[in-house]
Amino acid sequence: SSGINAEYGGEQREQLICDLQVAEALEASDLMKEKMVVFVVSSTGEGDPPDNFESYWRNMQSLEDLSHLSFALLGLGDTNYTEYGGFPNTLHTFLTERAAKPFYEYQLANDAVGLELVVEPWIAGLWEPLLRQISSLPREESLSAKLAALSITTVPTVAAPIKQIYNLEWEGEWEHSFPHGVDKLLRPFSDSSPFYPSTILTMSALTSDDRVKQTYELGISVDASYGPGDSFGLLCENSDTEVTALLSRLSLAPHEHYRLTVVEGVKPRLLPKHILLECTPWYALKYTVDIHSLPKKALLKYLAECCEEQKEGDVLQYLASKEGSSDLNELIYSRGLSLLELLTIFPSCHPGLGGLLQFLPRLNPRYYSVSRITQQGLKFVFNLITNTRHPATPPLPGVCSSWLNSLLPGATLYTYRRKNDSFIPHLPDHVTLITGNRYRALDSLYEREFREHLSSGKLSVWHRAFSRDEVREEGGESWRYVQDVIRGSPGPELVKEITENVASVFVCGDAKGLAAGVWEALIEGLELHTGRSREESEWYLKEMRTVKRYCENIWS
Repeated sequence: SSGINAEYGGEQREQLICDLQVAEALEASDLMKEKMVVFVVSSTGEGDPPDNFESYWRNMQSLEDLSHLSFALLGLGDTNYTEYGGFPNTLHTFLTERAAKPFYEYQLANDAVGLELVVEPWIAGLWEPLLRQISSLPREESLSAKLAALSITTVPTVAAPIKQIYNLEWEGEWEHSFPHGVDKLLRPFSDSSPFYPSTILTMSALTSDDRVKQTYELGISVDASYGPGDSFGLLCENSDTEVTALLSRLSLAPHEHYRLTVVEGVKPRLLPKHILLECTPWYALKYTVDIHSLPKKALLKYLAECCEEQKEGDVLQYLASKEGSSDLNELIYSRGLSLLELLTIFPSCHPGLGGLLQFLPRLNPRYYSVSRITQQGLKFVFNLITNTRHPATPPLPGVCSSWLNSLLPGATLYTYRRKNDSFIPHLPDHVTLITGNRYRALDSLYEREFREHLSSGKLSVWHRAFSRDEVREEGGESWRYVQDVIRGSPGPELVKEITENVASVFVCGDAKGLAAGVWEALIEGLELHTGRSREESEWYLKEMRTVKRYCENIWS
């Protein structure tokens, strides 16, 4: 999302919040959710769409009715080419034929004489019709207004006030930096596998900065044993910006020393293991609790008791009740609201630090599978995550990935090993690898290494799928996903390897998409190529899983 200061007539009128996207980042269905779009497109070759619009344009062909959409279009062309403005003209025709309505005049700029001759006047004239069009759209009621308008006929009766388990005392300034108290943070996870201080050796980008997904490789040294299929938990931290904003909202001094004492009569089993009884607000909120987590009902009940305004307390109490579950899901959970956002919506709410530490969940380690093992240590691959939420709620950067991306070689991480003994392959003479990426040219990860394995004979066959490219392999097929390879021409040979040559299958990827898709494709393949029924095919795969011939290293 971007803020644009709209000016015309020399006067700034309004700041517009817009979503600025490269076409390749979108799905065709996204256009069905928009009411207004401003397109700026060029043309390439013989009137073809530019490279980063090609896959999106191909998917747009399925759209039949765009009557809900208003648009403006600026085309960029060059009369030195045979097809001047070929694709912008094609896009304009496509939109109008599907009943999309232009709210501003279509213009085509000519690079042969200077794009600015058309571009600058077009931009200058855009704001007035744009703002006029925006003002004609129905405005969505703000979340604060929706919450205030909730019809709460009966405020749920609270059997007893929320029982706090800590007393809090302040003891003056006391500044400590991580890893002070790290043994306390690590203790709940160290019974079966201890944490190890690890040093970042390398941090390198595997994709270019302008890709839809920015992918990085992290190299660390670890004084621990490890093997294929293992993952490591990384102890991460909340961002300085968000912690500072939360402390400001709570009116807390970042480095004032607090001491927590347990309320008399509280049973030991009720005490959170990760809470530091002597600490500072900065340290506690940065390292110990998850300030991004969705607020559980116990936290909402506590916040309700901390409201000075009766109406705000009643709304929070209602959302925490059985009667308010539907509104809680629609207004809070579906938007992914964090504690800080809730406190902004309920300005009279002033919770104490002790209560927040009691009801906020632990900031848990994030797990990453080992992608490579080298003589120097381990390599992990991670994507720079942005969590998209409700359309009315700004996206949030991923807690761990954004933190990792800020670190430099030489920094210390705390990691612990999570073993996966069932994912250790005993490499046979024949190894088939199927990988899935978005673009062949832009994010085909570890291509050089895989080709070296093919040349050395460690890898027998390598099939590749690209979800955003229409790339044809040697046999003339194109595959979008890994499961498409199994359904394609390699399918019979893959099924033969599994059933006749007793091959093992190792699946690594996301549970919802890849893992489920591969499982279903193999069931279909067993049905098609062996004559088994669906029930027999599914039973065969389950037996493979039981005897550890079907192994998964997957995440949700």
